[in-house]
Amino acid sequence: MMKRICTAAALAAALIGGAASAATVNTTYQVDGNPFGADNLRQVVRVNSPGLTANVYAGLFQMSGDNGFGDFAAFCVDLAESLRDPVTYTTQPNLFESSVQQNIAKLYNSVLGGRTVAEVIDTSLEAASFQVALWEIVTETGTSLDVAEGAFRVSNNTGVANLAQSYLDNIENAVTDGYEVTYLYSDGYQDLATVAPVPVPAAGLLLLSGFGGLAMLRRRKKT
Repeated sequence: MMKRICTAAALAAALIGGAASAATVNTTYQVDGNPFGADNLRQVVRVNSPGLTANVYAGLFQMSGDNGFGDFAAFCVDLAESLRDPVTYTTQPNLFESSVQQNIAKLYNSVLGGRTVAEVIDTSLEAASFQVALWEIVTETGTSLDVAEGAFRVSNNTGVANLAQSYLDNIENAVTDGYEVTYLYSDGYQDLATVAPVPVPAAGLLLLSGFGGLAMLRRRKKT
């Protein structure tokens, strides 16, 4: 089980800070020579997309970064280029057009459901399927998100294709505001996406505590 991601609160602070202005992040693999980490959360799929037809690894990257990132999980959003260790990234809040970014946000919200990546995506099948769904969103030029048809397609791994499609089929009614999505951009190397749950605002916490207090008073009156 992959349990070495930095705390949600610390990563959220770094990402929200990065969303206001671009920041530089120097990254390395958590495990030398293997971007997928000690748990090796990856599977092989055959990709057919503009400019690339090949067997590739689809999975969850286990990275470490400076500037407040620490250990973090990330997915690829750039099939055209390769990953490198180490590499310097610039945080980008808006790497794609708004409709694409909305679908990415919906994917994270639908699959994670308020939990962290580490809590939900802890098998190679889940990691590869989420990656394929993300590639479909950022690469597909048509109106339908279908991993078996269109500009982006995958084959040779039915399990991954089926789960990826189920992820995509469930995003239509998903919310977009549960996670802060930050994109890591590098000219010449693979771009990444990473997220953390958006913290509940202080006012929200006070409101929740107020509700809790009212509930206690009601219980006392009944006794």
